[in-house]
Amino acid sequence: MTARGAAPGAVDLTAEPVAETMERLHGALVQATDVQSVVSAVAHASAALLAGDAGETSVTLRRGGRGAPATAVAWTGERSRRCDEVEYATGAGPCLSAVDEGVTILVQDVAREDRWPAWRDATLAEGFACSAAFPVRATSDVQVALNVYSERAGCWDDTSVALAEKLAADLGRVLEYSLRLVDLTTTTSDLQAALESRAVIDQAIGIVMAQNRCPADEAVQILRRASQARNVKLRDLAQDMVRHVGGAEPPASTFEPRHR
Repeated sequence: MTARGAAPGAVDLTAEPVAETMERLHGALVQATDVQSVVSAVAHASAALLAGDAGETSVTLRRGGRGAPATAVAWTGERSRRCDEVEYATGAGPCLSAVDEGVTILVQDVAREDRWPAWRDATLAEGFACSAAFPVRATSDVQVALNVYSERAGCWDDTSVALAEKLAADLGRVLEYSLRLVDLTTTTSDLQAALESRAVIDQAIGIVMAQNRCPADEAVQILRRASQARNVKLRDLAQDMVRHVGGAEPPASTFEPRHR
């Protein structure tokens, strides 16, 4: 269950800084080119808002379901990363519970926490007194937790938790879109490379057919035997052959993804 209850010295979250944080995050994600860039943008854009000057923020990412290995993919300080590493090593702690259960986990007073003793001791040793883990549902096979560590005990109240959960939900939507965009970019690049390989191999097959006056299937076998004998990839062999015969780099095949 999500913990509740007013607390002194609560984290100050208002609508304006939330909007500013999301604006900064959106700007950073425009430049993101891989998953690491995405989660780093999430961590750093939300750190000041959630942790303030007396804490740190980290991001836990897990591919697969419950029990799959998790890792810290972004952090704003080494202390939070070390706390997370203890949690991953023992398989128990607030951020793993948050992604497993899909609920916010609050630890208002780390010193009184008895569910995860190894994590508690490590967190206290790093100087943190309060913690929270917010699940960020990205895609079906990627689970993320936004972890907040503070040096002030009792740093969350109803208002700050509600606003932080809203931010986590917004982050989840942005992260889902970004991960899908990264996957699409990767897929497009892979397809482009595959088409280029196919094009140059087809040219090499044509050259072998002309030189040996043989059908296409026999030309393919000749190329494969030559590839194995020279211990080079078929695509590289085909490129060398086309370059040697034509005197220039083989033309690249073009692929333009359709925009809906």
